[in-house]
Amino acid sequence: MVRSQLHFIIVLSLFILGACASKMKDKMKAYRETYALGEFTKAAELLKASDLKKDSKSQLLWHLESGTLALAQADETSAIAEFQTSLDLIDQLYTKKISAKAASFLINDASDVFYGASYERSYAHYFLAKAYYSRYLKSKNKLDLQGARGTILAWDSYFAELQRSAAPKTIYQTDLMLKVFGAEVHEVSEIRNDKQIALQLYKDALSILNTMGGAFDVFNTKSKDYIKEYEKALDEGTNTPGKSYVPTIAKENLKNFITYKILALTKEIRGTDYSVQVQQLKPTQEVLSKLTQPKSNVVLLLEEGLIPQKVGKPFNFGLRGAVDSVESPGAKAFIATVGTEIITAFAMNTLGMRPESFQTTGSFIFAHDVTRLAVQEAAISFELPMIETVPVPKDLDIVIRDSKNNLVKQEHLALISENGGIAKLVLEEDVVSRYVKTGTRVAVKHLIAIVAAMQIYQKLKGQGEFLAKTAAMATYVASSKGIAAFEKADTRQWTTLPQAFRMSELHLSPGDYQVGVVPRGAGPDQAAKQLGFIKVEESGKAIHTFKLINF
Repeated sequence: MVRSQLHFIIVLSLFILGACASKMKDKMKAYRETYALGEFTKAAELLKASDLKKDSKSQLLWHLESGTLALAQADETSAIAEFQTSLDLIDQLYTKKISAKAASFLINDASDVFYGASYERSYAHYFLAKAYYSRYLKSKNKLDLQGARGTILAWDSYFAELQRSAAPKTIYQTDLMLKVFGAEVHEVSEIRNDKQIALQLYKDALSILNTMGGAFDVFNTKSKDYIKEYEKALDEGTNTPGKSYVPTIAKENLKNFITYKILALTKEIRGTDYSVQVQQLKPTQEVLSKLTQPKSNVVLLLEEGLIPQKVGKPFNFGLRGAVDSVESPGAKAFIATVGTEIITAFAMNTLGMRPESFQTTGSFIFAHDVTRLAVQEAAISFELPMIETVPVPKDLDIVIRDSKNNLVKQEHLALISENGGIAKLVLEEDVVSRYVKTGTRVAVKHLIAIVAAMQIYQKLKGQGEFLAKTAAMATYVASSKGIAAFEKADTRQWTTLPQAFRMSELHLSPGDYQVGVVPRGAGPDQAAKQLGFIKVEESGKAIHTFKLINF
């Protein structure tokens, strides 16, 4: 009697935890939708009401979201404090807690501390650098510009550490946004040494685009085939591009943008190398034409959309693979007595435990040849977080009009980084590394529940097959529901992270301008989606950032 009461209390507690998580998820959904509408004050109220701040295991997420909101409301000082705290937490979590998590077999991700995915930890650096630079535009305090430059260096160090520690090797070894935005931040200082650094960063960006870039749909129409080739190259210790790289318009656009930047800076600070670089890079006529125009003094940075949301996707795991991991003395002894075959037969025939889904898990899984996902025997189902649908960004042009609404310029917007694709790739890689560990942990819990159900079945079998089977099923169902509530996929995420970053660079005479976007190649009479206004000063180069949530 005491045992059954204890079992009821445990199951009830798991359901309460599940209900709390569901309530939090609903509040975060409302927060995201309000943020997408640009109602940042209301979004801040919803975030505060979400209890995220009170959740001791989601502190990193709280600071990331708070920093994003502060920056959206032009409160750079608060944003700097929030993102600096985020980076301090990231450092603390990964130096003190991640090893303990990796060693633990029992910890469920959704009930553990939010560590952030690799791309979320990466972009905390971008937003801190952006906050420093935005404050610099207002204050003209060189210390803020130095803060932005220092953050770029820390961002680069983050990826250096990620490459050293990642096991297995990840395709997401660095980020185009780090290189391109980092180069722009160094370039605006007008210091020659910083421009040398900027030039190297642009060259790095071109190399990344030609190698790692092929793994993403936005740059390569055959990205799934390319992933297999590139993953093999990484396993062999090389970084050579695969053959299955069929460039998209976005890839050619970005290549032209980076090529222009390399040649423009080379022409300015390394004039003797210019002709050699032209021969090596083979720029298009469009790029060559732009190089004859006045030096660019305006950088337009567009943060587009919101990153696709994580979902819990079901996976199957065979019970046989978890038998050896059962540590409960009673369950272990019972399994040894009746045998694994009898246990799995009981699970399949009496409890009806068969694989629920044969869905694929994405191209990266097949690149690693994880064939055991499609088990045909007694199996349990569990969830892992993934991003299944990533909308393909449109190709866009930036449109500049003067204070009299006259069209001044229309240029292509280079898509620097598509974060939905990055997130999808990173989470699929994560599935490969976590599938066996998570599946085994969940399967062990189910095995213990199956043993309990089978013991009840054997005790009651003498009173009739129907009664015994019903009691066994009721026992197992109650346990399995509790397990499912506790083992929900951890779908916490930095939900206001942009889906994509775009950039354009041009020369404008001093004055006031309005900025908008249109589909690539749109005619001069097509109405543009207005982004905002900029003021171009007499001297110096400036980076102007805009948001585009819905287009």
